[in-house]
Amino acid sequence: MENKYTILYAEDNDSIRENYVSFLRSYFGKVYEADNGTKALEQYNKYRPDVLLLDINMPGINGLDLATLIRKKDENVKIIMLTAYSDTDNLLQATELNLTKYLVKPIKTFELEEIINTTIEKLNNKNSQSNFLQINQIIKWDKTNHKLYKNEEDISLTKKEMVLLNLFCTNVDSTFSNAQIMEHLWKDDFNKDPNTSKLRVLFSKLRSKIGYDLFITTYGIGYKLKIED
Repeated sequence: MENKYTILYAEDNDSIRENYVSFLRSYFGKVYEADNGTKALEQYNKYRPDVLLLDINMPGINGLDLATLIRKKDENVKIIMLTAYSDTDNLLQATELNLTKYLVKPIKTFELEEIINTTIEKLNNKNSQSNFLQINQIIKWDKTNHKLYKNEEDISLTKKEMVLLNLFCTNVDSTFSNAQIMEHLWKDDFNKDPNTSKLRVLFSKLRSKIGYDLFITTYGIGYKLKIED
């Protein structure tokens, strides 16, 4: 398992915390820990972990107040709350916190393992989706591997086509002139041969290959990627 995510575990009981820190290290690349809510907030602000595992009853700032403070600045961090049976009514009222899960103490290892695996799977899915730029309903660009997909099928690209698409897909709000594109694609050769005909050929072949025009052309100004909802 690749331990690429981080977690902050806040628990004021030292023996419980030490026991579960060891357990969490097998799932996360880094485990930050705190024995009260104030320290936990400091740790969060410093490290911005992917997951928070918070005891509801802690000195300094309790778990719910801590989660409220953090949620105001971070809508995406996964929050798992640890609570005693007597706290569950209060916790169930905190729906606006968008908790990933709450676990009733004492924690059962298999329950924690299940929610950790589920949380990591959600993080993986989120990261996987963020690697793609959806150009329209059927065409998307893989920002990591520099590949174009149409209806989930990989479209074979030449090196110049790949460089061209990467330029536009990493600058989706920009408009590029012929000169800017040619200098980016051909660099040193641009000053020797500024003829734009090879650029027009590149756009034409790419359009034929995809069966769709990916660019908005503004006469006298340049090209911009056509993003459709």
